[in-house]
Amino acid sequence: MIFIRQLSSQVERKSVSVVGSGPSGFYTAYHLLSKSPIPLHVTIWEKLPVPFGLSRYGVAPDHPEVKNCEDTFTNCAEQYISGEINDKNPLGHKFDFIGGVKIGEDVPLKTLIDNQDAVILSYGCGGDKRLGIPGETDTAGVLSSREFVSWYNGHPDFASKEKLNSFDWSRVKNVAIIGNGNVALDISRVLLSNGIPEIWDKTDISKHALNILKHAPIETVKMIARRDFIHSKFTNKEFRELWELEKYGIKGHISSKYFSEDMFDFEKHQGSPLYDRAFKRRVEMCSEYLKPFDQRLKKNYKKFPPVNPIGKEWELDYLKSPVEIIKDDSSGKIKGLKLTENEVTQDNKVISTGKTLQYEVDLLITSLGYGGIPLQDFKTLDIGFHDSRGHIINNNGKVLDNKGQVVPHLYTSGWIRKGSQGVIASTMMDAFEVGDNVLADLYATRDTYKHTDLAQLLRTHRHTTWFDWQRIDKHERDAGSAEGRPRAKIEDKEEMLEYAQ
Repeated sequence: MIFIRQLSSQVERKSVSVVGSGPSGFYTAYHLLSKSPIPLHVTIWEKLPVPFGLSRYGVAPDHPEVKNCEDTFTNCAEQYISGEINDKNPLGHKFDFIGGVKIGEDVPLKTLIDNQDAVILSYGCGGDKRLGIPGETDTAGVLSSREFVSWYNGHPDFASKEKLNSFDWSRVKNVAIIGNGNVALDISRVLLSNGIPEIWDKTDISKHALNILKHAPIETVKMIARRDFIHSKFTNKEFRELWELEKYGIKGHISSKYFSEDMFDFEKHQGSPLYDRAFKRRVEMCSEYLKPFDQRLKKNYKKFPPVNPIGKEWELDYLKSPVEIIKDDSSGKIKGLKLTENEVTQDNKVISTGKTLQYEVDLLITSLGYGGIPLQDFKTLDIGFHDSRGHIINNNGKVLDNKGQVVPHLYTSGWIRKGSQGVIASTMMDAFEVGDNVLADLYATRDTYKHTDLAQLLRTHRHTTWFDWQRIDKHERDAGSAEGRPRAKIEDKEEMLEYAQ
């Protein structure tokens, strides 16, 4: 063992830094360490003291299976953390995690580029896409999906936000959500079922947020889309979960104006990508669930005997675009939403009919997708950033400057590469693709090395390591176990650092 450690310390490794420890960053690191034909020292940098990003703070708490990727990431980190040469690590790869450090602020990006053989920006999308309508930014009771999801998932930047904690939830009966992707469905499920212990008591949802939500006498959650039913963004799994809330007395509704089984001619549109097998199942699902229980034809939709409605309902609403948020002049709180009705033209464009309507709304959540934000020093480094699309300008993961030239040694993967789209599986494939391009470049220059003393870079910054995260992780799991939950997240950064020590 002494020999192995001595040999490991002599291994000359290419140095690679990955900025961001969410699925895209960790999958990129995993691929590099698993596939590299030359020794690597891979360091993941994370602005929070703890890893896993969107997996930890963006996934619905009642979908723990989606977080299984964290097991893969943990196994990868622990396999390479020592850097020792052994049967599982014959090349002597080394892994490091550095948490609580913001690249671009605490450590300049240029410093990282100058001291690493490759730097990969995988920090995801930390902003919000906006409606751009009057009342959006100055009305109480208007939230983005990122804010709301981060809050009920215990993200330390949102757990103590007054905007959410001090809001008068006791007056919230009617909720409107702009968008109908999976995140909108997740939010609807949380809003409608937060008082059902069977669903949430064994999850890692923030107990603080959950207790606040229980004070909201929510009656309706309306998910509003600018297009029609066939262009819905959700997937069938999440859609079925929403329908199955009927076993708790929570009902679903779609107006016959926007959905009926005879609207969709599958024979006529055979071969159309919109009329695929998944859409056919979706039409069947709606057709069956919209019928009274005793009139449903298929057993798959008769799992749960009817129960008395509890006065809560969700609705899918289509062909509308918000144009103004109406607020109460005296309190500054939202009281309504003005919309224009849309139609889809023959060439698949959405246009307004000119007709407007207004909904009574006590809470509005915009679920338009997350927006990418450039790092602080992008301008000084002349790094290209597509503001309207919210991602770094790149060619197959190689970062480009504003003249379209490749920035040497700098790459990007995940949402900050392409924009906020796709699920964790597609993020993984993107990370692997970028990882292969990085490995090809590293192998082509395998005889030249940049030697970096990370401790020197961090000499003035308090930070966490993988071993610190293990201590935080153990505390959260132990605290959760005592409550019958997988973990009880620490929701304060300073408290995280205390347990890290």
